[in-house]
Amino acid sequence: MNDPNELPIERPSTPERAPTGVRGLDATLGGGLMQGATYLIMGRPGAGKTTLGNQLAFAHVKRGGRAVYMTLLAESHASMLRNLSSMSFFDADVINDGLVYVGAYRALRDEKLRGLLNLVRQMVRDERASLLVIDGIAPARAHAENDVALKEFILELQVLGAMTGFTTVLLANMTAEDANGPEHTMVDGLIELGFERSSRRTVRTVEVIKLRGAKHLLGKHELVISDEGVVVHPRIEDLYDGNTTAPQRSRGIATTGISHLDDMLGGGLPNGSTTVVLGFTGAGKTTLGLHFLGAGVAQGEPGLYFGFYESPARVLDAADAISLPLRDAVASGALQVVWQPSYAKGLDALADSIFADVVKRGVRRMVIDGLDGFRQAAIHPERTIRFLTALSNELRALDVTTLITEETMKMNGPDIDMRVEGASALVDSIIMLEYMTVASEQRRLISVLKSRGMAHAARMREMHLTSAGMVVSADSASAEQIISGEGGVLSMRGRTRSWIGA
Repeated sequence: MNDPNELPIERPSTPERAPTGVRGLDATLGGGLMQGATYLIMGRPGAGKTTLGNQLAFAHVKRGGRAVYMTLLAESHASMLRNLSSMSFFDADVINDGLVYVGAYRALRDEKLRGLLNLVRQMVRDERASLLVIDGIAPARAHAENDVALKEFILELQVLGAMTGFTTVLLANMTAEDANGPEHTMVDGLIELGFERSSRRTVRTVEVIKLRGAKHLLGKHELVISDEGVVVHPRIEDLYDGNTTAPQRSRGIATTGISHLDDMLGGGLPNGSTTVVLGFTGAGKTTLGLHFLGAGVAQGEPGLYFGFYESPARVLDAADAISLPLRDAVASGALQVVWQPSYAKGLDALADSIFADVVKRGVRRMVIDGLDGFRQAAIHPERTIRFLTALSNELRALDVTTLITEETMKMNGPDIDMRVEGASALVDSIIMLEYMTVASEQRRLISVLKSRGMAHAARMREMHLTSAGMVVSADSASAEQIISGEGGVLSMRGRTRSWIGA
């Protein structure tokens, strides 16, 4: 029994979290910014601090809040606003009507930290602000008598924010390597904007180093500055960590649009599965993918072609050449053809683009033409398999039947390797397209090396590329003749076993 003289203990209320209005940032933070908390955003010049600070302020006002943006030895307000005016978040109508810009360096210079704190109190009170951004906190540190004085300043900011409910964002020209002062240890959140460089390109990144009272995504995530302003692309293997609730999978089989290939696959590809089509250049990988999309359009299933190497015009020309009506499907909206050079975006920006198209258009069939494009887009190529696992799992959860092409380094087997290590175990099915030379003539073979959960043909068949597209032989007789013409060195069972064991 409880002691009647014991006073009840009140549970502290959980602070409200407001969305930042910056695409992808809330997912990285595990939510928005906490009301009354203090955050430090740091980074070298050009990392995007000022753009992000302004974007937070404009978004806050758009949601009905009020904001004060203070500058300390930063660029002039006129210059800053001129540079921001081309970005979609910028709204000149809210300046001095919900968003106020204040130059605070004179107060800091003349009265040190006490003068700056008094100005903060005055502006927050007069403007009824619920967000305060201080751009250029380094001068405050320089004008502090000692670390204790700076701690007191940060503490009083926090107390004032907690009492009046405004959130504070401090912007600092420094990196995590410089994070040894009181402003780093005392703030509620520590966020670093930085750069990652490879031999091919440089990308901006954001990392949440510290965030009190919230579960956030660890590590560095891609950050892009565009006409939209700052956009964050969280790593999808962290964002989609296997806890995605998958919808009820639609039962059934997705036909490839190539009758005898469907026979080899046991009817087709399971809905929601992922298949890799392997083959040397010119083997017919893209043609197979176009048949697959055309069959889906014919059945009322919206499709998406996402390629790295062929422009939409060339893809549709290829479809015209084999009498596939994909141009009409694009015109009607049943099919979308997207071309994305692999060097233009990072992995997570590519994934965001794919998921946005899939969800917006209700895509049921997708062709990713060029698996190696993802490897080339990665700053750290060893990350590619983790990325592909998350991408594939999320597409399955969205009930998208996906076909991915991958170019091999050899024209035929038995030792065929995928350039992304581990990808063969990830996918549900593997289709192999090969060349073999018989009496100076190039002949094409097709085989199903893997089809998870489906009874598939274990023997190769001959395949032809014609004006009607891909045509697969009804049986394996001609394929056996082709192989025996090569001297019978490799049996079809041996070729398949060699791949699976690789």
